[in-house]
Amino acid sequence: MKNNRARRDWTNFFNTGKNSKAPMVDWDTKKTQRPAREKRALEPRKTIPTFRRATLLTEKQGDDIVHKANTGAQMIIGDGFVTVKLPYGISANDIWRATLTEEGKQRNSLSLGAKHYKQDVNSMYAPLLRALDWKAISRPCEIRLIVQPPAKTRNYSAASYPRFDIDNYPKLLIDALKGIDLLYKDDNLFVSEKIELAEPIEGGCVWLSCVFIEQTNWLKKPVDFEWLAGRVA
Repeated sequence: MKNNRARRDWTNFFNTGKNSKAPMVDWDTKKTQRPAREKRALEPRKTIPTFRRATLLTEKQGDDIVHKANTGAQMIIGDGFVTVKLPYGISANDIWRATLTEEGKQRNSLSLGAKHYKQDVNSMYAPLLRALDWKAISRPCEIRLIVQPPAKTRNYSAASYPRFDIDNYPKLLIDALKGIDLLYKDDNLFVSEKIELAEPIEGGCVWLSCVFIEQTNWLKKPVDFEWLAGRVA
């Protein structure tokens, strides 16, 4: 009888809009006192990317082994080094996005373009590394980058060729391959860094190489002024 009475109350309410007996829903009252649960309920759903299985082409070039995958990944493994080919990247001005917290403090976070770049690199290399049963690098390395800017139809000199500033390239590229299931465990493994430019190609790319080195106690290493002066490599 109670259910029938409630059903009649709702019917009368929608027909007349005047029946005060119809139950009213208070949409403004929180249904939970757990901030984390409320945050999850209000945030947009995140999709977990799925990776296709990589089809590999492996060939030997001299003493090195080259792996190419149908995802676009390319990896060269040799005695004492590993090299990968990455997309060209984005400008440093487009990597970070400034936002304000609820307290009014500024916080810098990755821009949408930077997140997309990392996702693209992940989708390229995660299948290849899984297919190789790769163990993330965990030893000290020198990181080397060779940048090939996108080719232009107009003739430029080396001084005027459009490209990013040389210090623009490393951070996003290095972070894109960092992780326990990616190329190396952490970027704190890198104790030295070198960057060079090379001939432009269509679309541009960056070659990233991890050169294995012996652990050095740089805490006791004096300043090498010969190196700073360019008299030694």
